[in-house]
Amino acid sequence: MIQLMDKSRNERLTQVGIGSAGGAVMRQFWQPVALVEEFDPEINPAMKNRPLKAVRALGQDFVLFKQPSGLFSLLDKHCAHRGADLSFARFEIVQINHAPQAAVRCPFHGWQYAGDGTCLETPAEPSNSTLCQRVRQGNYPTTIKSGVVFAWFGTEAPPPFPALDCYAAPATHSFAFKGLWQCNWLQAFEVGIDPAHPSFLHRFLHDVDLDEMGNNVAGKQFRSAAAGEVAGERWPMSRVMRELCQPKIDVVSTDYGMQLTATRKLNDKDLNNSQAHVRTTHAVFPHTFIIPLSETMTITQIHLPIDDTHTYWYSIFTSTGEALNHAAMREQRARHTNFPEYSPKSGKHNQWGFSADEQASRTYLGMGEDDINVHDQWAVEGMGAIQDRTKENLGSSDAAIARYRRWLLDAMDTALQGKPLPEPMSQADLQSGPKTFDGFR
Repeated sequence: MIQLMDKSRNERLTQVGIGSAGGAVMRQFWQPVALVEEFDPEINPAMKNRPLKAVRALGQDFVLFKQPSGLFSLLDKHCAHRGADLSFARFEIVQINHAPQAAVRCPFHGWQYAGDGTCLETPAEPSNSTLCQRVRQGNYPTTIKSGVVFAWFGTEAPPPFPALDCYAAPATHSFAFKGLWQCNWLQAFEVGIDPAHPSFLHRFLHDVDLDEMGNNVAGKQFRSAAAGEVAGERWPMSRVMRELCQPKIDVVSTDYGMQLTATRKLNDKDLNNSQAHVRTTHAVFPHTFIIPLSETMTITQIHLPIDDTHTYWYSIFTSTGEALNHAAMREQRARHTNFPEYSPKSGKHNQWGFSADEQASRTYLGMGEDDINVHDQWAVEGMGAIQDRTKENLGSSDAAIARYRRWLLDAMDTALQGKPLPEPMSQADLQSGPKTFDGFR
């Protein structure tokens, strides 16, 4: 399969700003804009007296601040008066309808805005001025799901939230984290709908003792045992991916996106009875994928287009077994992360931590065994800020990527016509799930 793409289509697929086709699609879906933990004074002391921060999404700038109720308000970043930067606004508590509410006051001329964008004061104007009644700061609905603050940027009323398991799980069984990548959202998303790459990009040249591996070992997804046994023996995922590197990939369109099944037969010559490792993952339109981490845990990863050249991935870990140790999971990831921007410590500036000695003796890539996120980070950042797809040559293992791009282009045509995206692109009727699987059958 070779599909060459022209420059205009590549640009269309990757642009998300106002007026772009991609932006029109993205504004019909809830977008993650922050972690709730970013406003926790114990994690970020700067939030103790002023729980407000600048956020950027879909090429636009906003300010997000926390209400006394625990909910969040999102306003346009530039003051409706003369465009001053409200990320430096004064954070104030006012009484509205006999209840305390957070408001922001522009330091330029003292204009004050409530969380819903209502202009409360224009103190430099004459006392009889009605200007305030005719001004409104742009504001956007928000909601909190599984430790993530989501915002709605569409022009119509927001749809019901997708009924994914990660959003329905109790707080004890879900954990959210995020990371900043210096690249376009599409190449960040496409690595997650590529079932072939783990056999190479995440290949460990040696296995570890499964009985000695702790629950909090980083890179566990490709170190722990696969479900099931082969001739009475548990296989670590590192062996599965290393030895069975030519999966048969089946792509099935669904109401929410795509179901991807990668089947790796132990004996390719036995077409009927050979035992096989099966890995089932899902793509939820427009930019979410769901993958298994273990027999009892999944990762739901959403990719926020910050703008055309930067992406935040938001990962929600969901357990169907024991409650999660949030402190341990955060510490494990925090040691590889710069705060408060949640940027990885590895990157182009330090060659993503590359070691030629490691590549020769321990891993296929040579960029560490503890944090496999850096493997994907190198793959997508190394393509450039916006991948030039006009120079690529797709193979049969890229079937999901080719189908998704066609799907996205069709959705853009619909969105630019001002129409809601039809099924199967809508998330509104998505049922609980979908389920992942990773093991021998």
